[in-house]
Amino acid sequence: MSPAARQVSSRRAVSTTVSKKGRMSGENRRRQLLRVAIDTFARDGFGGTKTRDIASAAGVSEAILFRHFATKEDLYHAILDAKEDTLEAGRMMRSLENCARLRDDEGLFRQLAANILSSFRDDPAFHRLMVYASLEGHLLASLFRERFGLPMSAFLHRYVALRQKEGAFRECEPDLAVMFAVGTVVHFAMGRYVFRMTKVQRSDDAVVAKLVTLVLGGLTRPVGSCPRGKNNGKGAHAQS
Repeated sequence: MSPAARQVSSRRAVSTTVSKKGRMSGENRRRQLLRVAIDTFARDGFGGTKTRDIASAAGVSEAILFRHFATKEDLYHAILDAKEDTLEAGRMMRSLENCARLRDDEGLFRQLAANILSSFRDDPAFHRLMVYASLEGHLLASLFRERFGLPMSAFLHRYVALRQKEGAFRECEPDLAVMFAVGTVVHFAMGRYVFRMTKVQRSDDAVVAKLVTLVLGGLTRPVGSCPRGKNNGKGAHAQS
């Protein structure tokens, strides 16, 4: 090979190496596109976001986007897959089931509350996205409920009904009890991390401890009951 030919070959090799080094791997590109999609949807909503907007924000063409996600529904499922990975949903459910077997009410609701708060704290954009999805009646909201909401609600419904049967929880519709227990934590987490409205200065751990105390107080203490020996003169009829 002539010196000139060797120089051309060398330049091509360098160029190829730089290109390979500078090009994002397929898996990293996929993760980048998911993150950009979540942030864009969370900022502009679903109605205000086109696939070209996501591609442009990621610095790629729509063709690259569609190479990773053939349809928008594929993109929505991938967003939920990524969320499931970060939540470690299987591990969390096994931990809750263990608390249920031990009848550890405080441990179960403490772990549930801590996971909810950490999810909002670590990824507020995802939860803003879910607010948009719910308000717009978007497919992603339905997919989220099917994958995460319904299984968790069914598990908690069964646990509350069981503890009611065993006499540990006061009588009420189990679904209302679940809404009370979960909704209390979600409302606080959304106020602190999505809307930035809460003025509570406690740490997340302190909030979890207090909210779980309040939730268990509502579930285990009959309405109108008083501490033993202090019925304020109202007699036994004051207790349910």
